[in-house]
Amino acid sequence: MLTHARATGAARHAPEPPLQPCPPDGGLMQEIGDVDGEHIVLLGKDGPDLMCALVRAGALEVAHLAAPERLQADSASMVIVPVLPSADWLASALPSLRRAMLPNARIILRAQATADALGAKRIRKLLALHGYDRIRAIRRGEWLVTSAELPAFGLRKAA
Repeated sequence: MLTHARATGAARHAPEPPLQPCPPDGGLMQEIGDVDGEHIVLLGKDGPDLMCALVRAGALEVAHLAAPERLQADSASMVIVPVLPSADWLASALPSLRRAMLPNARIILRAQATADALGAKRIRKLLALHGYDRIRAIRRGEWLVTSAELPAFGLRKAA
């Protein structure tokens, strides 16, 4: 009768493939800055590669949606649109975006830089009309990255 067994050799497993780095983000992560503990919503068809970079940078939660219609109220401390389709799209999406953003949240928009400045001026005007402040735009190669903050007007802390 066999009372114990002995292993004669170690099981052979194929080595695990090394982790693949995220593709470059075109400088967008530099403009986004610190994301440690942020609840981020990415909008648009381009986003999975950026999601990877945001999670590695310390974002608490990253959600990727194709359209702004399904955003929950007060769910995001940061909204990022990696490729802004048009200023008209932004005009129709801003009410939903504002509703989804927490007080003091940031929005970051990346659009194709064009020869005329009308697109950049219209984006700035739309953000200002919806109550955003600290609006700044930086040109990064062929991209125009615009960031703004949603101020927390009228909020009181209860004891």
